[in-house]
Amino acid sequence: MDMHAYYAVFVPEDNGKVSVWFPDVPGCQTWGENMEHAFAQAMEALESHLEVLMDDDDPIPAPARHEEILAKVRRDFETEGEAMPQEAVLQLVPVPDVQEKPSRVNVSFRKSTLAMIDRKAAAAGMTRSGFLSKAAESFQVERQSS
Repeated sequence: MDMHAYYAVFVPEDNGKVSVWFPDVPGCQTWGENMEHAFAQAMEALESHLEVLMDDDDPIPAPARHEEILAKVRRDFETEGEAMPQEAVLQLVPVPDVQEKPSRVNVSFRKSTLAMIDRKAAAAGMTRSGFLSKAAESFQVERQSS
């Protein structure tokens, strides 16, 4: 993949949370408890979304320039009868390494375990697959010297 970053729109909400979406990547959106959390969630959402596109052999959208994104976001708000909020921030979010096409696997869980995974993934603003991937990456077993 030859892309380095996509612009995301970060909009602080009245409830203190921050909503995020990617104008170049339709359907890719998330939120965070604050700007730092929202940025981390944006990286996760972008990675997951691009992996799904690759897995489905769908085209990966090309990232637009700042001026194009700004104009599109303003038009989108105007279409909704609103002005772009002054607090809205356009921020580049790096494209994670998604060179390797993800593998689809079939796994079995107890219903209660799957429900817990889904709750924790939703609370983290992640997909089930993204949550399980991050959990596996963060689980480190120290190897004993023999």
